[in-house]
Amino acid sequence: MQPSATTADETEVAGPAHVATVSFLASRAVPSGGFFVALAGGMALARVAHRRGARQGYGASAAAVLETVAIMGPARFSVPFTQAVTAPMLGRLEARSVAALAQVVACTGLRVILNAIGVGFFIWVVGGLETYAGSYDAIAERFGFNVSERDTVLVTLAGLLIWGVFASVVQVWVYRRGLREWGTPTDESQEPPAAAGPHDGRFDPRAVALAAVIGFGVLLASTEWIVLAAVAGWVGLAWALSRPDSSAAPTGLVLASVLAVSALVFTLLGGLGLDLALRRAARAGLLVIVATWLRAAAGADGLREVFRRVLGRLGWLPGARETAGVLDRIGAEGRLLAAGRSLTASLDGVPTSPKPVLDAVLAWVASEAGRFRAGLTPPRLTLRSGLPDVALLLVVLASAGTLAA
Repeated sequence: MQPSATTADETEVAGPAHVATVSFLASRAVPSGGFFVALAGGMALARVAHRRGARQGYGASAAAVLETVAIMGPARFSVPFTQAVTAPMLGRLEARSVAALAQVVACTGLRVILNAIGVGFFIWVVGGLETYAGSYDAIAERFGFNVSERDTVLVTLAGLLIWGVFASVVQVWVYRRGLREWGTPTDESQEPPAAAGPHDGRFDPRAVALAAVIGFGVLLASTEWIVLAAVAGWVGLAWALSRPDSSAAPTGLVLASVLAVSALVFTLLGGLGLDLALRRAARAGLLVIVATWLRAAAGADGLREVFRRVLGRLGWLPGARETAGVLDRIGAEGRLLAAGRSLTASLDGVPTSPKPVLDAVLAWVASEAGRFRAGLTPPRLTLRSGLPDVALLLVVLASAGTLAA
């Protein structure tokens, strides 16, 4: 096998993508403040687009996001997502000497749209706009106010706009500062990671991914008890039989509980009854559990292989080839601990005030990206579908058949 990248590619593309992976994983793991943790990764991706163009920037961004999903699963996927989308854009705007105010406006517009889509999905999960607005109205009535559905939408949009402006101002300021002060790579290099071993799960990762997609569709289509019971039954059986890698399970179960409780509370406050509240809570929790099972059953290597094959079929799509190339080079699992130790060392002795801490983190971003050396391109996993995979898909399809009931 040949080295997967030239030194220039490693330094200017794969290195920052590795930093973004580390930063985005940390942002999804912390209970709060994920936006600020993800700033380091966003700044690294802005550097790629600034130096190598939008296509390479978005390729590195997509690869970093997919790598975090392979390692952690889809739980809290949205935390770094807006920075993953906006950072390459800001990098290109800075390369073209676009004014900071124009960058803030562009970032705010894109961020508000992305966050509105996320809020819209949350409203769908908890039971629709009527339930969402009803919960706010129930709270407002305690203070002598009435809140209509229109008022709820306007307040929500105003909140998204306020947050969008604040977050965009912070992003633009941090990214511009980081790009301006990007340091020279050190001579110290990292030891390339060893090639991944073969997939050892019971099911073909492609069958796992397809089963999860079908499960998501079934859950989004109905909250009837028979449907929920069918999905819970197959995912419980599949979990028991799949020889899962359960490293991401604790995070997934916590998120499932939080989302289920949120759906329960919103529906009860909307006055729609206990039965509907329990069904919507069960659906919300099951959506996360299916996503967590996807990561556990397919494994990190299996998900990477699925991503590679999908990207290979999407080679006509702008950025797909760049994403696949970076994904092959940044295998992050073996480097997370070393990157964390490096960041801790960089912060040692730094005064605990925002500006010195920010400068230390930005210096670490440049240093970590510059030290990165890609290993050999890992061998492609040999995936073979068999009777267990057919049985898995048949059981999932049977749960989909309950929609007719």
